[in-house]
Amino acid sequence: MSDPVGSPSPAKLITGLLLATLGIGLIVWLAQGSSHQPRTDAWVPMWQATESFHYPRRAPAAVAHRGHLYIIGGIDGRDRYVNTVEYAPIHDNGLLGQWRTTSMLQQGRFYNSAVAVGDYLYTLGGGAGPTGYDNYPITTVERARINADGSLGEWEMMPELLTARRGLKNAYYKGWIHAIGGYDGQFLKSIERAQVRADGSLSEWQMEKHESHIDRYIHSSAIYRNHLYLLGGHMRDPAASYGDVESSQIQANGTLQTWQVEKHPLQISRLVAESFVIGNFLYIAGGHTGNQRLTSVEVSRLSADGKIGPWQQTTALPRTRSAFAVATHGRYVYALGGGGDTGPLSSVDVAFANGRGELGWTISPLE
Repeated sequence: MSDPVGSPSPAKLITGLLLATLGIGLIVWLAQGSSHQPRTDAWVPMWQATESFHYPRRAPAAVAHRGHLYIIGGIDGRDRYVNTVEYAPIHDNGLLGQWRTTSMLQQGRFYNSAVAVGDYLYTLGGGAGPTGYDNYPITTVERARINADGSLGEWEMMPELLTARRGLKNAYYKGWIHAIGGYDGQFLKSIERAQVRADGSLSEWQMEKHESHIDRYIHSSAIYRNHLYLLGGHMRDPAASYGDVESSQIQANGTLQTWQVEKHPLQISRLVAESFVIGNFLYIAGGHTGNQRLTSVEVSRLSADGKIGPWQQTTALPRTRSAFAVATHGRYVYALGGGGDTGPLSSVDVAFANGRGELGWTISPLE
């Protein structure tokens, strides 16, 4: 029997279905890319803005610890101390969640330093007094317990520093906190240390035998393994900044070896800048030359024995920042607050360190 007029044969039906299927597959392949063409992510040299905190502040300290970022101390645009401590969760992609307030400091302070060890957050020294610009260097040290949700318990006083230090830095290594440099009426070369006990309390502070070569104030510091670095800082006369770098090694008992001036100075001398180490690279970011605020970021490769190589420029900050704070979490680095061209900042910028000394962000094609 012949097919009815106008009805396709079964063979034609099968052929049509096959062609339609192939056509749909081709469209999908073109839209998504062939499985034989792997998707490539793009590296972009940039810092990315993330969640801003609530209280703008200049000269604060910051710490990343156990999946949360903390900002502590500082002064606002009306010369008032910001006693309120804020914290935010760090997401897997490096961006921040919403900032929340937690326990307030007992003593308002700025140009302070902070460190987290185990279950506790500590803040050291700084400037305090009637107002931010009518201040004096202080010796006080406070600690607060870090709760499981990232909030803090009440702040309590710990043994005081031997020397009042405003604009100090700190380093933690294997049970010892070092308080480094600063200002007590004069620029300081001295360093002192305290041991963190098993219950989170601190021993009495003791002075280090070896002082730095340069008296360091509103300088920066960083640590790589047991190598400690001091970078830049304020020169008393003239009122400008240093560009040199010194290094020492922390020994098993917490003491420091003799300081050495590194062969390679910074490309740009700077003060109120911030330094950090990610992988085997040492960075210094932002700050002030004495004449202008900076966005520039320099990087140096560290050798296995802790020596620094020549400095190179890497991805600049997206805005000028001086007297700001830096914290690292894995390969992410955060720049928080500080002084900007229009006053104290509440903004936070984040970048990823890719292992080649570059700072940026990996951008994936649209899904």
